[in-house]
Amino acid sequence: MIHNPFVVIPTYWQGTKERKTTTDDLVFDHPTYLDGDDTLTAALESLTRTNPAFPFTVLVLSAPVHPSLESEVIERVNELIRPFQNKLHIGHFHTAVLNTIQHALKLKGYPESLLTLQGYAAIRNCQLAIPLILGADCIAAIDDDEIVPFNYSERIRTYIGTSEIDLIAGRYRYKDGGTLVHDRSQGVENAGLFLKKQRYQNMVYESIDASEGELVDTSIVLGGNMVFSRKMAMSVPFDPLITRGEDIDYMINARMAGFTCKLDKHLWIDHFPPPCEEKNKLQEDVVRFLYEREKLRLSFQMDGFHGIRAEDLGPYPGFFLQDNLETEALSALRERPEHIKNASWFLTPEEVISRGLVAGSNAHTYFSFARQWPHVMNALCSDEELQSSIRHQVFS
Repeated sequence: MIHNPFVVIPTYWQGTKERKTTTDDLVFDHPTYLDGDDTLTAALESLTRTNPAFPFTVLVLSAPVHPSLESEVIERVNELIRPFQNKLHIGHFHTAVLNTIQHALKLKGYPESLLTLQGYAAIRNCQLAIPLILGADCIAAIDDDEIVPFNYSERIRTYIGTSEIDLIAGRYRYKDGGTLVHDRSQGVENAGLFLKKQRYQNMVYESIDASEGELVDTSIVLGGNMVFSRKMAMSVPFDPLITRGEDIDYMINARMAGFTCKLDKHLWIDHFPPPCEEKNKLQEDVVRFLYEREKLRLSFQMDGFHGIRAEDLGPYPGFFLQDNLETEALSALRERPEHIKNASWFLTPEEVISRGLVAGSNAHTYFSFARQWPHVMNALCSDEELQSSIRHQVFS
């Protein structure tokens, strides 16, 4: 039975609208402007309307795109959280608290870089580690542009940790009421693999909808609607080398570690993502799929891990992890429109492939990191002085 669930909300922030992006800014899809409208308030408001018979702790993780913004982001997020402190048991994890964690890691003989807020996967690892240190027995992840329903607090407890299920995924409903993603390949003759990405995602969703029962197998999980058991979070990290798609990659990591993931057909969240530019998503997809394909290959060679094949991962992401990946990627990258080819961040197709292959050559490092993760978590979670300090900083 779940006694101490945490609902964790990462929130990403950039400077004011007048601030110019720098080359060393972290890249997030749609970070919030310090002087713009926020989405976090609506997400927190929805949590106040969940079933009060099933209480939980809320932890907001704030991440700035640049260290120079740290103090302003902390102040702004504290300002947004303050009205909810008498409605929710809510805390705020930020860079100042991270410094305490990193100091503890150093004292225990571990690299400070094991926990950072530098990118999606690193932030997701904090999303696991901080609730674990604070005693969570269940960690539910949502994003700051989502609205949860009344039954959310009950639903996250329904299956997690039962029948050996340690990872539960849910689905999104979008602004138009739909549950599928827009298929960019509709009406396009001879569409290539990458243009059909959303079509393959929808094939997975349609298969889920046609399946019987509440709990079904899935090859897609969504980072903004996932539930982790304590046992699994203590054992399996996000891969810091994944810059995009860290949610599906985590599911693969969990399966390699022998854990079971299911999708709960009744765990829904309304998702209202702000508009964002396409930018370099295709480049990042190509790099991460090349990296991930190599990680799958290595999974059969590593002691203590279960081998995973592309064929085990459905149309998506499975079709993107096969031998034709380079050919399909080059074709998609060469068809980029001119305004993207002229962008400062644009890499040539050959450079993108090279970057992905270099990333793949480092895929073995994940397995070392995964073996280290349980020892790090046990060391941090058994430190009562650290736990007390973190609790004071997060909830003060």
